[in-house]
Amino acid sequence: MASETEPEETQEQAGRAGSLTLPPDYMTLAPKERREIVWKLALKRSRHRESLDETIRHAGKDGEPAVIPALLVALEADPDTLVKRHAAYGLASIPDQAVASGLRGALPSADRATKGHAIVGLGRLRARDAVPDLARLLDDRYARMLVADALVEIGDEHALAPLRAAAAHGSPVRRYRLRKRIAALETALGLRAARTRT
Repeated sequence: MASETEPEETQEQAGRAGSLTLPPDYMTLAPKERREIVWKLALKRSRHRESLDETIRHAGKDGEPAVIPALLVALEADPDTLVKRHAAYGLASIPDQAVASGLRGALPSADRATKGHAIVGLGRLRARDAVPDLARLLDDRYARMLVADALVEIGDEHALAPLRAAAAHGSPVRRYRLRKRIAALETALGLRAARTRT
């Protein structure tokens, strides 16, 4: 508990740091303060696991689901690029389907890092609904390989056609890398083993 002599601003900031929500005056705050709040929320890690072993194993990976509403608001409503980036990073670390729509909404972002976090997060979630949105990014030279990896991780056969189309043109290195992802997806779907047997 703060002492009576402690400045009010310090008490307020301490409350914000420990909260899992955005403060009511969030949008009126300076960009730097909004960034700090969202970054702290993005770094929150889940401690609600079934066992101590699970908690320890996932301590560095899984975000705290209770911050989803705050991070979604920050991602969608805040005009600051860094805030959006921090929010996308936080959402991408939360293994909850509730973040998928927000991450899909971040795919058209002009900021490569925000887009990258969204792509990685959708792959981790194995968000099959995001396959068409991700496939549209296979022509984005900065996002292409992240998208290909995410499509492999999702493991949906609908990703094969766009991956094959993307691997049909471009530099030899690009075609080679994409063909490796296609082979990995075919193996995951059991198609490659079936081909070798016939």
